[in-house]
Amino acid sequence: MRAGHSILTLIFCAACAPACFAAEKTFKPDQNGQIVFVTPTRNIGCVYTPKGGVEMYVPEDGGPELACDRIEPLYVRLILGASGKAYTFKMVGDTACCSDEHVLDYGDSWKGGPYFCTSGTEGVRCRRQDGHGFFASRKRLKVD
Repeated sequence: MRAGHSILTLIFCAACAPACFAAEKTFKPDQNGQIVFVTPTRNIGCVYTPKGGVEMYVPEDGGPELACDRIEPLYVRLILGASGKAYTFKMVGDTACCSDEHVLDYGDSWKGGPYFCTSGTEGVRCRRQDGHGFFASRKRLKVD
C-alpha cells in the first residue's frame, strides 16, 4: 500500500506542479518610476503608473493607472484607471510597449497599488481592488 500511496502522491504533484510553483512577483520601477512587465509570449505588456504619475507621464485622472498593450493580432491598449470600468483604446499611436526585462510567468501574479494581475496560458487578467478589470489574450479581450 505504501508504494501505491507514493505513486498517487507523485501523480497529484505532477498534475498541480504549475500551481505549486506560482509566485507573487515584485518588479522594481524603471528609470521613469513605472513598473513594466510582459507575459511569457511577449505579446502582452503592462505598464503601472503610480498615483500622481511620473515625470514623463501623468494619467488623466492623476493615477494610479494600469495599461496593458496586446500586440497581435491587432495592437490594442487596455487601460484601468483609478476608478470606473476599464476601457479599450484601439487607436494607439505610441506602439512601443514594453521592455521584456520583467516577465510575469504563467501562474504567477503581480500586485501594485490597487491592481492585481495573474498570468496564465490562456492570457492575463488584471483587476483593481473594487473588482473592475480586464482580460487579454491573443484571441479575446474583455473589460469589466
